[in-house]
Amino acid sequence: MKKINHQNNDLVFKEAFSIFNNRSLAFLGIDLPPISSFLVTEIPEVETTDDMMDLNFRLEDGSILHLEEEMNLSKRDLIRFAHYDLRLYHYYDAPVHTVVLTPADSSSGTKVLDIGSLQYNVLQIVLSDRDGDALLSQMRAALEKGEPVNELELIFLPLMKSRLTKTELLRRTIDLEKELPEKELRNKVRELTLILADKIVDQKILDELWEELRMFKVVKYAEEKGMEKGLEKGKETVAKNMLSLGIDDELIIKATGLDQLIIDKLKKSLSLPTQ
Repeated sequence: MKKINHQNNDLVFKEAFSIFNNRSLAFLGIDLPPISSFLVTEIPEVETTDDMMDLNFRLEDGSILHLEEEMNLSKRDLIRFAHYDLRLYHYYDAPVHTVVLTPADSSSGTKVLDIGSLQYNVLQIVLSDRDGDALLSQMRAALEKGEPVNELELIFLPLMKSRLTKTELLRRTIDLEKELPEKELRNKVRELTLILADKIVDQKILDELWEELRMFKVVKYAEEKGMEKGLEKGKETVAKNMLSLGIDDELIIKATGLDQLIIDKLKKSLSLPTQ
């Protein structure tokens, strides 16, 4: 699996990122207005690299949140971010807030770039003070009780401090996300969790988890189709019984929801005359 870059985010995960809409990231210590929408990057002149993972959101006040994840924030990173933010500002004509999330086991780096006429700075949040183990336990207990949880926190949980390895914390987070009650939301949250884990977990592990998620979707689809097929067979069995009792076609159609063509087919199988 290739690194998750901005083009993949835009084309593949646009719908998944919609769960951020009308939500605040205050739980991460980001003191900005709530997000109004995921911002698709449509700036053809922006130069990007495969190891770049940028997320852009339109905030309720019209400004833009540019969210990055970096293990070690360097001067080179700031130059790249500044270049990108100037393009964003030129394209959207709106203030840009750049926030850099750094996993708990990494350290703070260079947050200010001063080149004379231009001063540029970012807000860096090192997640070393966020207890991932405690959050995992709280979330599990809440879901077991049927209580609501902030699923956005689950997405960022693998970046937090933990006694577990990053791989194990990610796996346990993914397993817990399977317990989210809404199927569509459940899939989106797991996809976004894997995106944010792109830089902290071995690529082979990520590939395995992406494959598991893909297979899970295929299996669930097959199960649903199987249930639909089973339901249809059940209706046909009921219809056959009613036909054997001499009940009118119209009443059978109303009772089972089957159409006349299927009723006629069932009659033929029972050697009964059709209309």
